[in-house]
Amino acid sequence: MSPENAIFQQVLATLDKYPELVRQISAGTLLHRIQPSRYDANPVNYRADADTRYADPARQIGVYYLGLSEEVAVAESFQSGQGVDDQTVRLSYLELASIHHLKAARVLSVVDVAALANRATHHKLRDLVQAKGQGREGYALTQKISQACMQLSEIDGLLYPSAVYTVSGSIEGCNLVLFQGRALQVEATSHQRVMEALLSNGETAVEFLESLGVALE
Repeated sequence: MSPENAIFQQVLATLDKYPELVRQISAGTLLHRIQPSRYDANPVNYRADADTRYADPARQIGVYYLGLSEEVAVAESFQSGQGVDDQTVRLSYLELASIHHLKAARVLSVVDVAALANRATHHKLRDLVQAKGQGREGYALTQKISQACMQLSEIDGLLYPSAVYTVSGSIEGCNLVLFQGRALQVEATSHQRVMEALLSNGETAVEFLESLGVALE
């Protein structure tokens, strides 16, 4: 059996053995997304062609990324290199972006991907949150895990901790990636320009990023 097929089978067997690895996101849960303002009219867009951390390596099923807090959405979107030190972020990126607020349209069943990887592949969290290009395989492992979960129609997506803004013991430091082809998952409620927004802690996006040590120019 090839390594790819082995991981695929391990993931499915582990989910069958440990159903507690599937968590429920309540209907109405607030979700957040940063995207270029030119796409404000289309806030829900599943992409199958992107080479992202949890994308389908076969490029058949689209994925859609969301933050479970405004802060994690901002931190994930504006840290160049996703945790690589000494890279600056241009203020122009913030000026051309909007923060979209959405809510879960129904109960969403999502896999706790860090716990799944521990049990199915014996990989640790650090192996999942590394930046693309770090390590030998980059996103290969996470994409294989995602692809296996995509085959289960009752699974809406994955829950995973932010690589750049961790809140211990709180879902507010987590992201969701949702899979295309399921019943309606999210509904858009509002949006505003990133530079005009105040986050839930009262900070602007610039103040928040500076507090994380992000260099802005």
